Amino acid sequence: MDRRHMLAAAGAVALTGIAAGVSRGQESVAASKPTAALDKLHQECLDICQRCEATCNATVNYCVTHLASGHKEHAACAAMAMSCQDFCGLSAKLIARSCTLTPAACEACAKACEACAAECEKMKADAQMAACAKQCRECAAACRKMV
Repeated sequence: MDRRHMLAAAGAVALTGIAAGVSRGQESVAASKPTAALDKLHQECLDICQRCEATCNATVNYCVTHLASGHKEHAACAAMAMSCQDFCGLSAKLIARSCTLTPAACEACAKACEACAAECEKMKADAQMAACAKQCRECAAACRKMV
């Protein structure tokens, strides 16, 4: 491959990266717009999903810190909270977009939240786990109303 072809290929790769970055930036701007058009039920579920996502994120961090200290009992909860966080985030995004797939996402989110709550409740004496379980139960209930 001669020098001109190499430069053209490098330029194409750079432009693709720039275009992908611009498109991601536009998506984040669209996702951050106020959700004033949502009815009360949808807005409440959106807010609860976002709180649950944040709580699960904090719980993952908490569990990883404990895992690093040799507390292997936190492994299952870390994995479950990480998955639950993803389901909550997806549901929140679809609710905000008024997507027709919202009920399916919320049904899956409710199941993930229930599983995460059950895992967290195994560590009864731990305040972080109790807070995560409580938030997950609240999110599951809100998501069930969306199905």
